[in-house]
Amino acid sequence: MSGDEPPRQPRDFSAAPVVLLTGASSGIGHAAARRFAALGWRVWASMRHPEKGEALRLEARERGWALETPALDVTDDTSVAAAVARLLAATEGRLDLLINNAGYYALGACEDTTADELRSQLETNVIGVHRVTRAVLPAMRARGQGRVMVIGSLSGLVALPALGAYQASKWALEGWTEALRFEVRPFGVEVVLIEPGPFQTSLHVNERPAAASLAPASPYAPLMENYRRQSAGMRRASLPLLIDTIQRAATVPRPRLRWPVGPTSFQAAYLRRVSPDWLYEWAVRLAFRIRRP
Repeated sequence: MSGDEPPRQPRDFSAAPVVLLTGASSGIGHAAARRFAALGWRVWASMRHPEKGEALRLEARERGWALETPALDVTDDTSVAAAVARLLAATEGRLDLLINNAGYYALGACEDTTADELRSQLETNVIGVHRVTRAVLPAMRARGQGRVMVIGSLSGLVALPALGAYQASKWALEGWTEALRFEVRPFGVEVVLIEPGPFQTSLHVNERPAAASLAPASPYAPLMENYRRQSAGMRRASLPLLIDTIQRAATVPRPRLRWPVGPTSFQAAYLRRVSPDWLYEWAVRLAFRIRRP
């Protein structure tokens, strides 16, 4: 910059909409945070370990985005309360959009999965959503507007072997989100449920298998091997398609409840509804080589 050029003035974000995302250190949350920041929103890209947000903070500084990366652990009441209080203090009580994205992918046969492993899956994927949503709803109701978005899964619509715990969490979110939508609409708060199919994220890289299902002696070892074969051959879409859907669901005036998107979305969201159980079970048994002795 030459000496006679005026200094660059910081952008005024005081009237910009505000979004809080959970699980924004990577994958869907990271990509969505970048998209909303680029659109001029005030973005609170929360994550359990804020040190993982350094690249995001650097990009925000370079691009002049209004973006912060507060610590927020969806499994901890104190952490959630502190992060939400800090946001609302900084925005004078404004929060336009909550994106419940934090979660992980548990893997393993139902018998191999311990009660603690199932409890941990539900604590993050279901109770974590409940905890964060409860923390922000009073502010949304006070303003008479807001939108709560839940990142569910097509696994909340269909069932496959070796994914019982994960599917239990996503099926639970289906019912919980629909009930919430009825309850908060009179207060001007909209609720939407995104149902992604397989996308190119770190979800499967960071999956947490049930310890017993990793053992060669597990009676379900052949099933797990067939699952890995199916997973390795699955087509995964690139993230922009999903982020486009999230942006649209966040901004359309009257959003519908469910937003299936990505590979297998048509089969899971529509064909499964009209397929008899025997036909679906036959197809799954064939794909996973499940045979009676």
